[in-house]
Amino acid sequence: MVLDRLGAAVRPRTEWESIDLGFALARRWFLPLWMLWWLSALPVAVLLLVPLHHRQDLWLLALWWLKPLFEAMPLFWLSRALFGEQAGLRQTAGRFTEAFPRRLWPQLLWRRLGLSRSFTMPVTLLEELDGPRRRERLRVLRAGASVWLTVICLHLESVLWLSTILMLAFLVPDQLPELDLGSVLFNDQSTLYWLGTLSMLLAMSVMAPFYVAAGFALYLGRRTRLEAWDLELVFRRNAVPAFAQGPARRLPAAALALGLLCLSALPAPAPAETPLPDPAAARSLIAEVLAEDDFGSSRDEDVWVYVGERPDGDLFRDRGLPSWLPMSLILAIASTLKWILAVVALTALVLLAHRLWLELGAPRMRHRRVRVRGEAAPVAVREDALAERGLPEDIATAVQALLAAGDARGALALLYRAQIAHLCSTGLEIPDSATEADCLAAAALADAAERDWLRRLTSLWRSVAYAHQPADAAAIGRLLASHPAAAGTADHRA
Repeated sequence: MVLDRLGAAVRPRTEWESIDLGFALARRWFLPLWMLWWLSALPVAVLLLVPLHHRQDLWLLALWWLKPLFEAMPLFWLSRALFGEQAGLRQTAGRFTEAFPRRLWPQLLWRRLGLSRSFTMPVTLLEELDGPRRRERLRVLRAGASVWLTVICLHLESVLWLSTILMLAFLVPDQLPELDLGSVLFNDQSTLYWLGTLSMLLAMSVMAPFYVAAGFALYLGRRTRLEAWDLELVFRRNAVPAFAQGPARRLPAAALALGLLCLSALPAPAPAETPLPDPAAARSLIAEVLAEDDFGSSRDEDVWVYVGERPDGDLFRDRGLPSWLPMSLILAIASTLKWILAVVALTALVLLAHRLWLELGAPRMRHRRVRVRGEAAPVAVREDALAERGLPEDIATAVQALLAAGDARGALALLYRAQIAHLCSTGLEIPDSATEADCLAAAALADAAERDWLRRLTSLWRSVAYAHQPADAAAIGRLLASHPAAAGTADHRA
């Protein structure tokens, strides 16, 4: 990915902010995404009409099952358009083999019912990962909001479907017979049932660009956080070629050419031999790091799912269907899917009601978000642990002593550790594996003055620690003088 050509602002976003970005992209490019969806869906829908023209419900169920096939081409186009390559419909259709790789077939089989489909498809189709590599990649990228995205889009799709039917019913003039909504929704033997079926297909096509774009934006948001794309772009923009700096820029062209000629005549120095790391030691070190609690754990859970009773295939003998269709198997799958979707919808409603009760009905019982797998638990702050980690009793004196000795970086590091320790002593939970951004997020509950002071301290620390800029002793002194309470606290955590 060429980050310099990315058409959206690159910054760390929360999962819901990334979903908002995806919806904005879908509104901007709705027409091409919608047409690409129909470019894939329309031929399949016409072909399925041949064997299923008497069963609109099975025809719609087949199209619903093949939704990942229709979403592949919009995802392929969006992944190029967001980086400045907005191809036309004809050009995109010409790259059919790239948009539909062989890794798409698992999305139509055992992965079809995955609730994180919009988030996992970029990993499968764009990164072209499969097997253990795909599972490991998804474990690192994990995003809990992807499940809620599927549930929300499913509800919006249903609302759009019912709204379309009601709108058509309201548009019928009074002089004409009223539209029989019962036949439209439930009577599969009625011609009006086609109206409800086509309305559902239209709702699926309208929601597809938003679902695909939101999942792709969520995928990009997680990569931005994990791979620090924002910092990489800042470093690229601030990088200045060496030949554009210093007095060499003012040398005449002839003198510069003569100097280069003399340098080329000198013998080249022998390259230094870099010792290769021991593979066995490297594997041992990697295994040691992966064994830490920060990399998470896994567990197995058994879930009981009601699959329903076995249907009687003789009930459909006189429906005029082709004899070669395995009706018993098709009806068993449809019945199973119906109950699974009912259980999922009921669970989603219970979780949503519980969340609303926590947020609105019981403000005093509001709890912190449960940590996801792989996050280290916060360590309790103890005075003996602080002493072992070597934090001085008088922080201000120690910082001034380091500044006087010329160790401005060490003084800044000590001041940063002291402030984080002070926040932990006030009751904020900051794990040992927290980054600077995590510390700023945790400080949102602190006093406004301390929060602003920590933001200025973090900005100075990032410029020294990551941008490798020289530490400004005067700026450190001003920070120390502006917040003596945080610097002089003895009850700190390193």
